[in-house]
Amino acid sequence: MNALLNKTTLTFIAFVACPILGLVTAVMGLVMIFTDNVVMGVVFLVVLTQVFIFGGLWATLKRRSLTEDSSGQ
Repeated sequence: MNALLNKTTLTFIAFVACPILGLVTAVMGLVMIFTDNVVMGVVFLVVLTQVFIFGGLWATLKRRSLTEDSSGQ
């Protein structure tokens, strides 16, 4: 499992994948709200967008701890 969570993978997750997916789900939630599918739109905005935000924060913190460990500080 540690081989999958190296610094390069965590960088991609934290700075590319999660922000793009969070933006896409936020826009999709707004589109759903504007097209009268309010319940699913709110679910997209409140739940899914927050999952990607916290996923990006987790990956950033995990990457930072791996970077500090390898530098010997």
